[in-house]
Amino acid sequence: MAITRKDQQELAQVFTDLGDLGGRKEDYFPVLYMAKKFKCEPRDIAQQVAFGGNDYGIDAYFIDRPSKNLYLFQFKWSEDHNLFKDSMERLATVGIERIFGNPLQDPTQNELLRLLKADLRECQDLIERVYIQFVFKGDLESTDTSTGLQDRKENLESKKWLIEKFFKGRPVSLDVDFFTDKRQPPTPPPPDTHELQFTDSVTVQTPDKEKLLHVGFVRLMDLHRIYKSLGQKFFNRNIRAGLKADKPPNRKIREAMSAIVIKQQYPPAVFAFNHNGITLAAEHVQIHDGIAIIKVPRLLNGAQTVSSVDKFLEENDGNPALKQNNEVLESLRVLAKIVEYDPWSDFVTTVTICNNQQNPVHPWNLRANDRIQCDLQDKFREELKIFYSRQENEFENLTDADRREMDIDDPHDIELKRLAQTFLAAQGELDKMSRLPDVFESQKLYDETFRESYLHSDARKIVLAYKVGLVLNSPIRRLEELAPKKIAYAVGRARNLVWALIIQTLLNDDKINDWLDWYGQTLAKEADFKRILEQKASSRILPILKSVLADSTYMSKIENEKYSFLRTKELFRRCMDDAFSRFPWTRRQI
Repeated sequence: MAITRKDQQELAQVFTDLGDLGGRKEDYFPVLYMAKKFKCEPRDIAQQVAFGGNDYGIDAYFIDRPSKNLYLFQFKWSEDHNLFKDSMERLATVGIERIFGNPLQDPTQNELLRLLKADLRECQDLIERVYIQFVFKGDLESTDTSTGLQDRKENLESKKWLIEKFFKGRPVSLDVDFFTDKRQPPTPPPPDTHELQFTDSVTVQTPDKEKLLHVGFVRLMDLHRIYKSLGQKFFNRNIRAGLKADKPPNRKIREAMSAIVIKQQYPPAVFAFNHNGITLAAEHVQIHDGIAIIKVPRLLNGAQTVSSVDKFLEENDGNPALKQNNEVLESLRVLAKIVEYDPWSDFVTTVTICNNQQNPVHPWNLRANDRIQCDLQDKFREELKIFYSRQENEFENLTDADRREMDIDDPHDIELKRLAQTFLAAQGELDKMSRLPDVFESQKLYDETFRESYLHSDARKIVLAYKVGLVLNSPIRRLEELAPKKIAYAVGRARNLVWALIIQTLLNDDKINDWLDWYGQTLAKEADFKRILEQKASSRILPILKSVLADSTYMSKIENEKYSFLRTKELFRRCMDDAFSRFPWTRRQI
């Protein structure tokens, strides 16, 4: 929703009338919006608006005493929904606690926070509902499909317990949503409270009594009902999505269900004996008479089980035996662990990792839910309509309807591990490309690889560099055909070096903007693109390699079949020095 001329005129008028309060013209957007929403005079509402920094993610508030509602706002005079990400993160990590929990003062906090806390003390027994609203001028559909925003929204929703604690344990509702000043009523969010049959349960707790573990048996169909209510959101704290339907584990689960429910070859209890169980995390759990009421549930382990149930029901839709034996289906149970703690905490992340050890867990799997991975997923989808699989198997589990809803056009996906290699190739970090597990296990190396700056770079450059890795065999073959014998033999063992040098070749070429338009917007492996890389390999990469590898030290290593030097940052630097004097190139970033 574009910022119109009328919008500009209204904002300019409020700024003219109230500009003596300080701040920039755009800072008066909250005043304009709130005056309309709550039917107040702009000057009367202005004291509840921040005109400076250090706002802990909130820059305006309003207490509607007749309706018993508290409104907390963050405003952006912009069409870019991504601007909310930092504010939401600050609000979730320190803001909610600063407003509703921490009694200590922050000398640097703005005046708004002091006034808000004073009004909250006065209205502590009055307020029944808290609304956190993020208001901007853009397209609301973009907020619904943004993985990064939805992840941060869920994180905020999980802080509800802090708010209820402030209100002395009263059941105060919390609603987090995005608005424009012309928004239609929002679609109701999926429920955060769900009910499970939970039998034969026991509960253990950590010494600090902050974390509880409930162990018992749950019905498969109760898990399926939560999944149908929440969709993929139910899986988003897992490090994997469900496996493909034709994979052995999923196939075996469906076969077992068919044998029990459709063919009735075994009693229902057999299913629990043969299943390893599932693990959930929930913000709050209340168990009474075999029923568990859980708030904000997220599946940590068991995505393939729930996906298999869904596929089984789909395959047997219309089968009379399924309807006839519905009681048998409803009686299928699995062992379940429910962790009662913040689903977005580091503790639950560790639990997730430990509960996914039945299949190999690679270091890159453990980064699937990192904030930057969510933001990269948004970037590729919003700018190029390409899906980024931050979770293992994620793209394979999307239906055509899912892709249409997410506005994904490309039939191929970007994979997390290969994207890391792409970034390292562009950085010339050849040694790190050869020890990728270390990159994901070391926070320092990981942060250097997945730089925040990539969120602001041209997504087409990233895709172009990524595609070089996809079609690298073509330029490698050309180099092996044209290079002297000894160098040709080394080229096949220098794939990462060639990948890094071809990226620099493209970025330093005068036609880079054309190539970004032609080849940087899709993951298709165009024949023309392969021919360009072959031509650049022969005219640019080959002269560099012949010159640098002619060094007696390097040639001696090649003759003795010692090729580890081909995977060093130093060799890449030598090649770039030669390229500078020969063409000349400078090192470019994607």
